[in-house]
Amino acid sequence: MLATSLIVLTTLTLAPSMVSAGMFPKDSLVKPLDVKTFKQAMKANETSMVAFVAPWCGHCQKMVPEYSKAALGLHPLVPVYSVNCHAEKNKRLCAEQGVQGFPTVKLFPRGLSQKPTLFEGGERSASALFYFATRGIPKAYTKIYQPDEIESWVIQYRHKHRALLLNKDKKVPLLWQVLANKYSHTDLALASHRDRKGRTSVQMKLEEGGAKDSKVLLYPAGSDKYTIYSGINKMDSLSKFFDSVLAGTANLTQIVEEAKSEQYIPDEKEVEIEEQQEAQRIALLHGGFTDLIDFEKALKNGGANFHDSNGFGGIGNIPEHFKKQAPKTESQAPSMSSGTAPTTTPPRAKATASPQKDEL
Repeated sequence: MLATSLIVLTTLTLAPSMVSAGMFPKDSLVKPLDVKTFKQAMKANETSMVAFVAPWCGHCQKMVPEYSKAALGLHPLVPVYSVNCHAEKNKRLCAEQGVQGFPTVKLFPRGLSQKPTLFEGGERSASALFYFATRGIPKAYTKIYQPDEIESWVIQYRHKHRALLLNKDKKVPLLWQVLANKYSHTDLALASHRDRKGRTSVQMKLEEGGAKDSKVLLYPAGSDKYTIYSGINKMDSLSKFFDSVLAGTANLTQIVEEAKSEQYIPDEKEVEIEEQQEAQRIALLHGGFTDLIDFEKALKNGGANFHDSNGFGGIGNIPEHFKKQAPKTESQAPSMSSGTAPTTTPPRAKATASPQKDEL
């Protein structure tokens, strides 16, 4: 205990600015939380990842760039946060979360309504943290394997609004998983069906579509007939559309037309983030495979399309009629860790003192 205290004292003496300054760079997508904003973030009832850290902790400092890269890969679908447990105002929060060492990384699958999961598996690489977050999203959608199963699903949830994704990829897009989790406690049910060759679309009297085209069909509550969503297949746009349907403040035709008229106008920061995500997609996915053979197999099977399936909040490509000229940026994507995660437990620095309880 004495040795630990001396090390901490030396660290604080040599680097006082490190303790007072933020650990994550200003352009990081990791959002800092305190005791008040933590509660606000958890009210969203969405999947998020939180790192409980201390500025003097060497293991935390080492994790910062990897955690930031994971945040880049997860943005904007899974929010990534950090809590500075060294700050006096956050000590009670860290105590309540059972933080006994640094860094402590937790995944909150559904805000505070579901027990968080502790990251315990191996090296804290960007890939390991990315997969820890994506695999921890609760499965709140129905996966429909055969075309003739669609009708039974439609009938089963007839009392709700239903949104069906017809997707070309074998994997259910991260966006759809996040949306299903977000609306799991509402009157909206989500399902996904792989329409690899477009045969289901043709049977439903829809266009077959290209290799990366996806379709979202909405069945209003009480009806077995679908309406085609013609808006942008991104998180914000689909959330706005679903919220309008659930609110019932306008008829469905009006809601669909409003979605169809929306234009995708990314700002400079959004373009930069999107470029960085695209540049890093292979490196990020590489860390999720056991060896290079598995990775090459995934490439051949179209599995390394990170941006199209998971990327900047979207499903597939954005149709040309939605696009406007985006601002040009001169961004350079940072390198991404690509090593596989070992099975050993990662080291953590012991907390130097028990967080004190104080009033909020």
